[in-house]
Amino acid sequence: MPKFDKLKQKIESALKEKNTYEALQIYRTIRNRCKDEEQALECLDLLSDGIQHFAKEKEETTLIDLAEVYADTLVSLHVTTSEKIYSQIETILSLLPSFLSKHDPTSPSNVDVRSKFTNEIFKWSRQISTLTFRKQRGDPKLHKIFAKVHWQQGTHNVARLHFLLANDPQEFAKFMIDYTTNHDESEHDESDNYAAQAVFQLLTYKKLRIAQTFFSFYCRDHPNIRETFPFKKSPLLNFVWLILSALQEKNFNHFVYLIEKYNPIMIMYCDFKSHLDKIAQLYFKAPSKSSSMGGGMFGELLKGFMPAGSDGSASGDNYSADEEFSNETFMKMSNSIQEQHSKDFYKQNMEADRVNPPGLITEPDMYEDARDDAETAPAAATAAVEMDLD
Repeated sequence: MPKFDKLKQKIESALKEKNTYEALQIYRTIRNRCKDEEQALECLDLLSDGIQHFAKEKEETTLIDLAEVYADTLVSLHVTTSEKIYSQIETILSLLPSFLSKHDPTSPSNVDVRSKFTNEIFKWSRQISTLTFRKQRGDPKLHKIFAKVHWQQGTHNVARLHFLLANDPQEFAKFMIDYTTNHDESEHDESDNYAAQAVFQLLTYKKLRIAQTFFSFYCRDHPNIRETFPFKKSPLLNFVWLILSALQEKNFNHFVYLIEKYNPIMIMYCDFKSHLDKIAQLYFKAPSKSSSMGGGMFGELLKGFMPAGSDGSASGDNYSADEEFSNETFMKMSNSIQEQHSKDFYKQNMEADRVNPPGLITEPDMYEDARDDAETAPAAATAAVEMDLD
């Protein structure tokens, strides 16, 4: 006889009588009596069913309470991940309101009531992980679940954050195309700016292959772009492509050369400077000129998914977040895209020059051309060269 059969019967009676308080107390009693993972799994099933019941009854406060008990059970009993648990988490998240319809005067009106549930879920994910990237930020598969739910619910800023950590460049590209074509309220077309920001943020997570693949999908499928390199409509997109090529060949001279050459573009997009500074630190051991976290809404959202005491920067381990992705189809696409970036850098640079607007992009005075002999380029481990990003 399962451990909690008698208590389950009491729950059913309380629900029939619409005695929400008693039902909630019984759920908490079951949670407190869990001693091992087998009992925890039974408890999680009961909580999941209860959450769906109270969602139908539109009892928001009880729904949130049970969701937090569910997350706490995962954390406290170190429950092993499974497809079933991920499915339950997705269902629960989709049922939770972001704000209470009847405002609680004791709660700040701008606080998402799902925050505690979300933070506990990712605390659990980091806790049970063994791989470096997952121990820092949680399972990419879990981030994909949260990204898709937030996308469906229209909370695009949060969805974007999770897509950056989800290791699904194709789905991320679809999301960004949907956002920039249907939801962005900018007066001018910012499709190239959004692409560049996403690529640079992916690179700050050491996701070079994912950034390359995302960028190719986005530019190919976006209705306002529909191009491959070289991009006739946007020198900014040419800059991003060439930066990805310089990182792939691990050539710091080419990286600095591009930043100097495309400085007129950089002036238009001030936010890029801190990202490129961070990228130089990660890929070439360059000294820092700015804080590693980044500011604004992105930085604030990011803090919620970091372990306590972490600033969100990469660890000292020589790892790549790309290694966390083993999907065979993705790897084939990625390999094909990497081949394109592997072509001679000087030729790629010339191809971009032929389509860039005349007079906007000029060769830096300090360079005769972009062909630096590989032997003269500083090694990634020793290149402590300060870049002028100002």
